[in-house]
Amino acid sequence: MDISRRLLIKGATGLAAVGSLGLAGRAWAEDFTMKLTTTASNDLDSEWLNLLKQGVESASAGKIKANVYPASQLGSGETTVEGVTMGTVEVALNASGIYEGLEPRFAVLSVPGVVTSMSQGAKVYADPAVRERLGKIAAPKGVAVITAMMHSPVGIVSRKPITTLADFKGMKIRVPGSALLIAQLKELGASPIAMSLGEVLPAFQNGTIDGVYAGTTIFSALKYYDISKSLTLLPGTFIVMLGLVNGDFMKSLGALEAVVVEQAHKADVAGATWGETDVTNAQAAWEKNGGKTITLPEADAKQYLDIVVPTALRNLSADARADYEVLKTTSAKYT
Repeated sequence: MDISRRLLIKGATGLAAVGSLGLAGRAWAEDFTMKLTTTASNDLDSEWLNLLKQGVESASAGKIKANVYPASQLGSGETTVEGVTMGTVEVALNASGIYEGLEPRFAVLSVPGVVTSMSQGAKVYADPAVRERLGKIAAPKGVAVITAMMHSPVGIVSRKPITTLADFKGMKIRVPGSALLIAQLKELGASPIAMSLGEVLPAFQNGTIDGVYAGTTIFSALKYYDISKSLTLLPGTFIVMLGLVNGDFMKSLGALEAVVVEQAHKADVAGATWGETDVTNAQAAWEKNGGKTITLPEADAKQYLDIVVPTALRNLSADARADYEVLKTTSAKYT
């Protein structure tokens, strides 16, 4: 609408036009646009955002418009976290380690041994006590947790197969930007290197790094089997996705805030089913292309947890350790 042209109209017609502008302005102010972003694509992250988009647009009868920007279209994970705090991005969804720079307590989601499987973990993170606990962690930073859900088991693809704990020693292994993960791998004798996902594949191809720590679905999606066939699963270790939403935006929605929260919970349920299927399909694709999946011997698996869990807990703040106790207590309910 050309506002300046309409305001120049004289007489009754002009007044009517100005009146129409006022109504249009009020209608526009009652509509909301959400930018939803993730660094991934064709993954549970983007699937969940699309589920949220469909849900809020339908349930709000079009009063909320949501646009999904996968594959780092709005910048790196760190950039979009800043965007959520500033209000230039409404929702950012990524692996939880990305958010530790904003609030170190989120490191609790990287402690191994909390959950036992994808399905059991889905129940833990959907539990009201866990939702309430996580939801308050970053409130002082002006953001809220809109979802925390299981993404995939964690593994390491490496040029030299990792079949025992001794094989970790001296290996240069990529990790997400998580101080907690870095501490754990150092305790195993490895040399962890923090690196964003977009930089990893060429670094692995040219030998800058010896191995890649990531969710197992990533390796099949990005065809890591063309470089190495060895994937070692890490006992009791899973990627947890965390979605943050700008707090001021949620408040501005008024009654529609409840719609967004409800649709996020619905996306969690549908996303959990989609995610488990994605993990199964990724495993099949890995093996179809010659990939081998390695499980540590029972004694080494136990020793792994005996090493990395205390290491992780030593690196948590007192508040984060209290968060950990809530997660462990809740997990015990679903075993």
